[in-house]
Amino acid sequence: MTLLLVVIILLFGLTVFRGAPYVPTHRRHVEKALDLMDLNKGDVVVDLGSGDGVFLRAAAERGLIVYGYEINPLLCLVAWLRCYSYQHQVTIKWRDFWLSNLPKDTKGVFVFSGGPFMKKLALKLDSEASKRSEPFHLVSYGFELPGHAASVKTEGLNFYQL
Repeated sequence: MTLLLVVIILLFGLTVFRGAPYVPTHRRHVEKALDLMDLNKGDVVVDLGSGDGVFLRAAAERGLIVYGYEINPLLCLVAWLRCYSYQHQVTIKWRDFWLSNLPKDTKGVFVFSGGPFMKKLALKLDSEASKRSEPFHLVSYGFELPGHAASVKTEGLNFYQL
């Protein structure tokens, strides 16, 4: 029992060093983020640090193709279970998004990261945007993206076009 508790604490603690700690996103903010992105059925959206899969499922319910990147294997399992009925639309990747590229047809990105990581995230997303012929939408929950002016700010959500 003690070993299991230590493993769980270590897995959740790992995310603090690679990004934001796990904090659930409220459903109303997820819906608002998806509204801001204004994506069409079949478009690809990515959740960086997808946690328990709330965003993934909500996006899939709208007919989007969804990719979630999560470093915590326990949260990957929770997200997989939450999105099981949408497995043809949702891909959950157990990996560090800092070491991954966005799918080439990405139209939207959602992130709920921590303040100290936002500068690094801006560099990563600028690099991703430079590889594309079309811009993509970004909604950042809680923190602004340094070097970019949000075109919409509402309810803690910041909307950008990169």
